[in-house]
Amino acid sequence: MNVIIEGYHLNGFVKERTDKKTGQIIAEYVEQIQQRKELPNGQIQVESFDIPLDISMQKQFAEKKLGDKVSVPCNVYGENFAQIKIGKAK
Repeated sequence: MNVIIEGYHLNGFVKERTDKKTGQIIAEYVEQIQQRKELPNGQIQVESFDIPLDISMQKQFAEKKLGDKVSVPCNVYGENFAQIKIGKAK
């Protein structure tokens, strides 16, 4: 299932990881976003997410500045919706 996660741009960076099966080093782009949610008592809850993306998506976020609103394509996976994990869009 693909979803769009919206939030505010905090940072973006390239991270290298080693593929466990092949041993190859893979570069991926990580978009850091922040989401703000108003709680019933009027206070604001802030959450930050690191979303790994294909390296080709780096250009899409290169011009973003701190606090710009962004939409990040993702897929979700997990055993149930209480344990949703964010992953690369397929």
